Order: sequence, then C-alpha cells, then structure tokens
Amino acid sequence: MREQDSDVIIVGGGAGGAELAVRLARAGCARVRLIDQAATHVWKPRLHELAAGAARGELGEIRYRDLAERWGFVFEQAALGAIDPQEKTITLAAGDAQQQRAYRVLVLALGGTTPDLGVDGVTEHAFMLDRAPDAEALYKRFTQALDEAAVQTPPRPARVVIVGTGLTGVELASYLASHAHVVARADTTHAQTLAIHLVEASATFMPGFDDAPTRRGVRTRLEALGVTVHTGQTIARVEADGVVTEQGTRLDSDMTVWATGRVGPPLAVHDERLPANDKQQWRVGKTLQSVAHADIFALGDCCALEDSPWPATAQVASQQAEHLSAQIMAYLDGDTPAAFVFRDKGVLMSFGAGGDLGLVRGPRGDTLRIHGHVSHAAYRALERQHQWVLLGTRATVEGAAGDFFDTLRARYV
Repeated sequence: MREQDSDVIIVGGGAGGAELAVRLARAGCARVRLIDQAATHVWKPRLHELAAGAARGELGEIRYRDLAERWGFVFEQAALGAIDPQEKTITLAAGDAQQQRAYRVLVLALGGTTPDLGVDGVTEHAFMLDRAPDAEALYKRFTQALDEAAVQTPPRPARVVIVGTGLTGVELASYLASHAHVVARADTTHAQTLAIHLVEASATFMPGFDDAPTRRGVRTRLEALGVTVHTGQTIARVEADGVVTEQGTRLDSDMTVWATGRVGPPLAVHDERLPANDKQQWRVGKTLQSVAHADIFALGDCCALEDSPWPATAQVASQQAEHLSAQIMAYLDGDTPAAFVFRDKGVLMSFGAGGDLGLVRGPRGDTLRIHGHVSHAAYRALERQHQWVLLGTRATVEGAAGDFFDTLRARYV
C-alpha cells in the first residue's frame, strides 16, 4: 500500500531527527512525517544512566505523538526496510505489515550502531548500548548479576567487563560503579560488591581524545571509583562467563558490555542503491545531500563526508538539524542548499558520583576545562537546549528550575 506523498519524510527520531521534524513544522513545512521504531524519545547521551537504573521518566522521555500533535507533523512508528531512490519511495515494516511512503525529500537520521568487529561471541554474549531497550536489558542483567554474586558461598563481587574507552564505555563504567539506583533496586538483602574492568585495545586510554590532561583526569576518577582499566588489550573472543584477549589475559565476567565505537545502520550495507563507505555510513556531500541523489539528505552517525569526519555526538546531529531546517525549505523552493559547517563547542562528560568534566571551546578555538558544579550545570544546559527545541520555552524553563533546586538540595541537604 502506498500512502499520499509527504513533502519531507524523516527516518529516525534521535537528537537530530526529532529536532529537524519540529523545526520544519514550526517553519511552516506543511507535510512532515517522522518515522521511528520506538514510540518515545530519550536523549541518547543519557542512555548510560538508563542502563545504570534511572527510570525513563527521570530522563525526560517524550512521546513522539505528543510532539507531532503539538507542532503539526505526522508520526509513524515503524522500521525502515528499503529505499527506492528512483521511485522516491521507502518501504516500512510495522509488525507483519509492509507499506510504502512517497516523498519529495527524504532525510535519513537513523543514528549508528556498535560494530562487533568480527570478534567471536560478541553477538551471543555481549550487551551493546545503541537504543533505550538495550539499556533496559543491560540494567536487568546487571541487577541479576549483583544478586547472583551476593548469594555465592562465600559472596563475591559481581564482575562486569566493558570493552571500549569512548564516552559510552567510561560514562557507563562510572555510573554502574557509583549510582545510587544500582544498589537501591537490587532484590536481595545480601551485601553487594562490584568489580568493573574497562578494556581498551589501544595502548592509550580514551584514544579518541587528544587532550592528555582530560584522559588522565577521567582515568583517575574511574580508578577512584574502583574501576580497573586495562590498555593494550585486544579482545580475541567473548564467552558466556568472560573475555579472552589476544595477549592471553582472561577476565571473568557476569556481564560483558561491548562499546567499541560507531558505524552506520545495517541497511546502508544491505541496500546498495545509496552509496556508503566502509563504516556502513551513507556518503554525503558538504550540503548533507547523498552523493548520488540530491533529494535525499542524511545527518548524524548514519552518514559521513569523505575526509571530514565528525565526532559521533548529539552535538553534531543537533547542529545538522538546525542547518537542514533552513536548507530543506530552500531546496523545496528550488534553491541550492548551503554547505554545513560543524562548530565544535567541546565535550561534556557525566560520571555519576565521580562528578562531571568538560572541555569547552571558545570562539577563538581556545579550550577551557571545567568540572564540578560548573560542568554539571553545562551538561544539564545542553539537554535543556535540546528540550527547548522540542518542547518550547515554558517546559524548558520549568525543567531548568527543577535542575536549580535539585542542585541546591544536593549542596545543602
């Protein structure tokens, strides 16, 4: 079945896709359709908190249908099955049904996935943290591991191995080690302890970060929380109860988390009608249009500009959404879209009880290192900026006021 045309179809409701749908609707684009597999939106930089036991409500979960009703676009819960650039249609799967949707402009905003790197046992025995259901499954297994370890004779620590020292790996390790939700929700009265091992193939901890003082600071915080860091250890295989490295080390594990970077969605490889790179990301030009089809745009982790890698962060997707909200309107009017220019504002990291840390870039490219309450406020402000786009001023101000009073309670109560 083929439904009537949409001016713009956006596939993927992450940070970039959701913001773009709202921005286009607010700009007067009459027929915007947002498609996502999930019914609700959770800001992805906080998935590690969901995996450590935070409830969805604590993370500002938003129903896509509420956004659609608020701003005047259409939401459809379905998975993308195929793209036909010649016919200007996409095929969607919702349960056992398949339907086609026609478009004038298609925006691919599916985000990325974690690659298994061809390592034996990853798919069968490791958890990944790509979507909210992954985080909930991870937390369920984590609490089970705590309970099972606590009733051993004698009791022993629950053993967690996290592979990869990017943002996902280090933030998850710190939250699991420190967050109050972890112990509070365990279903046992036995004493619970935890042994977390963070494993990196490179000889350098957090090799994706150029700033050596930041790397040292993060590692110090993790080790203060009891996390053991292993560098120069490449995983050879993952087993049901541990991991084995190519260097001959074996680490016992009740739960293994695979956090080894990002690649694009599997569809980019399975459907060859849109050109993709070797990281299964759709290839785009400077205007974020497909190198093969001008009416197909892409943003976020699912796409790449040759020789100009963007960091895999919500910051990039949000800037691209803001850029495309104007450029797609221009394209629909027959104008040529302008090139996207990424403005790196730095990076903010949240470590639970280990505190927050940030590198903020100034207008001249200088870097300011922030921590403590300043960094925490900046981290929350970044999320509030995202919520301001999606929900408007009033809801964002109310949330910011809540943050302020939470901070006061943390300091003085």
